[in-house]
Amino acid sequence: MTERPGEKGKPKEPEEITVNLTPGSDPKLGRVYSNFAQVSHNPWEFTVRFCLAPAAPDIKKHIKEDGTTAEIPVIIDVMVPPSLIPALIKALQTNFGKFEKKINQAMPATAEPTTH
Repeated sequence: MTERPGEKGKPKEPEEITVNLTPGSDPKLGRVYSNFAQVSHNPWEFTVRFCLAPAAPDIKKHIKEDGTTAEIPVIIDVMVPPSLIPALIKALQTNFGKFEKKINQAMPATAEPTTH
């Protein structure tokens, strides 16, 4: 690639790249359903733990002997670097806005965000 006159030392514009996402070959990492997520972080990464919480009537089957805690199966932990979080939040907000517009109603928050 040759430089044009007057462009010496100027940073090159990033080229646009199209990325196609393909499912992994490992069936354990296929599509899963989750109805509960927990978010946590440390100085190096954010972790989103996706779980499958039982329906309210069935939660009693999962309560431990102490009577105050329930075991909920973890489907998968997804760990991402902090640099990905702003784009992830923006993508979720954009897609959620499109979803609400499509169903023609705002979705109420049903639970407080879970973090630690």
